[in-house]
Amino acid sequence: MIKKLIVGSILTNCYILYFENYDCFIIDPGDNGNKISSFIDSHSLNPIAILLTHGHFDHIGAVDYLTNKYHIPVYAHEYSKELLLNDKLNLSYEFGKGFVIKSKINYISDCLDINHYHFDIYLCEGHCVGSVMYYFKQENLLFTGDMLFKGSIGRDDFPTSSHHQMKESIEFIKNLNIDPKVLPGHGESTTLQFEIKNNHFFK
Repeated sequence: MIKKLIVGSILTNCYILYFENYDCFIIDPGDNGNKISSFIDSHSLNPIAILLTHGHFDHIGAVDYLTNKYHIPVYAHEYSKELLLNDKLNLSYEFGKGFVIKSKINYISDCLDINHYHFDIYLCEGHCVGSVMYYFKQENLLFTGDMLFKGSIGRDDFPTSSHHQMKESIEFIKNLNIDPKVLPGHGESTTLQFEIKNNHFFK
């Protein structure tokens, strides 16, 4: 089951992936930690971990609040370290907040196994270094962060962005032989094959 919470000034999608046994994952808690924890607590959920698709401030802003409250691990791609620990690269300085994650970060690469839950991790840079998508095959869900949106893709004009890498990531996505529900970092959900066929950036 999925709950989408829209958080922060840039309307970031934070997802709570939860199960009948009350386990849950928190994906991209960008802000409003109390709003996120209110949903978790009101449904008696058991947070297992926080997953970050990338290191921009609007996807990481509530990490420290939630780790302090639930004492759970945080996972991000190993290449995203420089963003998570640099307020200029994660853009928080530019937006007047100037913060970095103080919680311990567990750096990962191509997959993540926690208990009996498995996520495939696709490195799709271009929007920023260390940007990933998480594929949860068990429920055929793809958390795309700011790589792929409904009808669009992420910007490639930020520090550590790369137009060339964005094109490479698009080609990688085109060759994924799956059709999951796409849960992007902003906006509405879609499906992967619909975007491959209809998103003009994939032409």
